[in-house]
Amino acid sequence: MEEVEVLPSASSYMFHSPVKVLSGTRALENLPVELAGMDAVKPLILAAAAPAAREMERVMAAAFGDSRLTIGFFAGIPPRPDRKLVRDLFRLYKDKGYDSLIALGGGPVLDVAKTLKVAVSGRPEDLEIIAAGGPVSVRKPRPLAVVPGMGAMGYELTRYAVLDSFRLAAPAMIPELLVIDSRTITPPDRKTTAAAALLTLTQAVEALFHPGRNHLTDAYAYGATRFVVENLHRALQSGADHRCRIALVNAAFFAQTAFDNLSGGMTFNLGMAMSRYCETPPGMLMGLLLPHYLLMEMNREETPGRDLLLAVGGPEDYAELGAETGLRKAVDRIVELLLEIQSLIPDFPRSIRDVGLKREDLEELPGAAEEVPGRGSFDPSALRYVLAKAWETRF
Repeated sequence: MEEVEVLPSASSYMFHSPVKVLSGTRALENLPVELAGMDAVKPLILAAAAPAAREMERVMAAAFGDSRLTIGFFAGIPPRPDRKLVRDLFRLYKDKGYDSLIALGGGPVLDVAKTLKVAVSGRPEDLEIIAAGGPVSVRKPRPLAVVPGMGAMGYELTRYAVLDSFRLAAPAMIPELLVIDSRTITPPDRKTTAAAALLTLTQAVEALFHPGRNHLTDAYAYGATRFVVENLHRALQSGADHRCRIALVNAAFFAQTAFDNLSGGMTFNLGMAMSRYCETPPGMLMGLLLPHYLLMEMNREETPGRDLLLAVGGPEDYAELGAETGLRKAVDRIVELLLEIQSLIPDFPRSIRDVGLKREDLEELPGAAEEVPGRGSFDPSALRYVLAKAWETRF
């Protein structure tokens, strides 16, 4: 009789996900009703300072056209926002009488929206308390809705935000609403799509290896992994396939929710730290690191190899292979996915040597990984081992 693995946390665990998801055709048209149900009738929409924001402004205006809600629009979020911008937006929010927030896009837009949410729900000084590690009680948080694009950066639906060197973490910053609509998920360049998908895959895979994993984090991680594996190829081949794009954005939500209930894995931390050194999307770097991390994990006596194979390879591979070969086969599937991406995107990096890193940078990266928001705690020698293997290997 085959022994069944029982998770250590099967009998007692905690899981938190306050986000309500609206996903699918014309999902945006439901946003005014959802906001009104939270006593919000005048949202301020935040967007990046980019030409595409103008088209998104028209899409949002059309979605709110038949409602009685009044919307404001600020399309000026820079790539690296600071606290001064949040203070300016705080005054704008109060002066104009806004009562809720909508973040159009991810990355820096969400960093600003989440910190602004805390400020307008309480006091601007609360941000300083959170940054210092102190607790803040927000009795009546103002609603924050997210309308994401394809470029997931790993933190959008989590409690974390970064403004320059100002790092914050508070459950109150997690958005209440996620609206996934094909009209706002415009096809980006293929590198952006691939990098975001590999970041999502890394968060999901490492959630399956986390010592605090439980049945719900496993379910979210499994869903994220399957959505990436099943939809990435078609999304790269045909940017017009909105079903694949919607699936990848859903996958990002699943993976980030598991991440927010656990902590960042080694590959995620290293990828985030490395991206600051070479200005390369962190997901690309994570994709190059992930196989080496998993191969290192093969040396452990107990690994969730078959769980990972079920997520990466699907039910047929899972049924055919035994536990002793599960992790090895799962790694092979991930490498195959990476090689497939490289075949579709000829200038996609083959190694961390191809992204502008220097050999001496490898010595500093373990320390830099300790500064990543949501990080876990890792053996520095393990970090150096993965970096050395990734430096030596080209896929």
